[in-house]
Amino acid sequence: MNAKVIRAILICLACLACASCGPHMNQQISIKPYSRKMPTMSPGTVPTTGRLDTWTLSQTKLTKSPIEKNSAVISDGRVYYGYYCLMCHGEIGDGNGPVGQSFIPKPTDLRAQAIKKLSDGELYRRMLQGNGHDPVMTQTVPPEHRWPIVLYMRGL
Repeated sequence: MNAKVIRAILICLACLACASCGPHMNQQISIKPYSRKMPTMSPGTVPTTGRLDTWTLSQTKLTKSPIEKNSAVISDGRVYYGYYCLMCHGEIGDGNGPVGQSFIPKPTDLRAQAIKKLSDGELYRRMLQGNGHDPVMTQTVPPEHRWPIVLYMRGL
């Protein structure tokens, strides 16, 4: 190969290497559309959208899971936990998932005593609308997967 071609290739590689040394994504200036709280609705107002949010609010008033805890439900909950929770909260629920490492604050340790003291309904509500979830999890986790996840998390 020609020395000029080799030199040009080396310069291009050096430029690419320098361009990839920028800041991490979580340190860049960005718009955070879900970080602001929406204003509360006036009394007597009826929502016309948000079926999942409306259903969620009625379910959080429960203190105990409406489905019976059995091995099939726990098995399903383990699978659903793997779909929706594992990447942030980790395989054993310690908050050390591969994606969660870049979050500030870090994901909650689901094995903590404070979490174990929560009622099923409060755990359900926090799973969907807790810090860092609002409103994404209410749109992501189907209603039929939610209570099995709560019951599975009780065993972590």
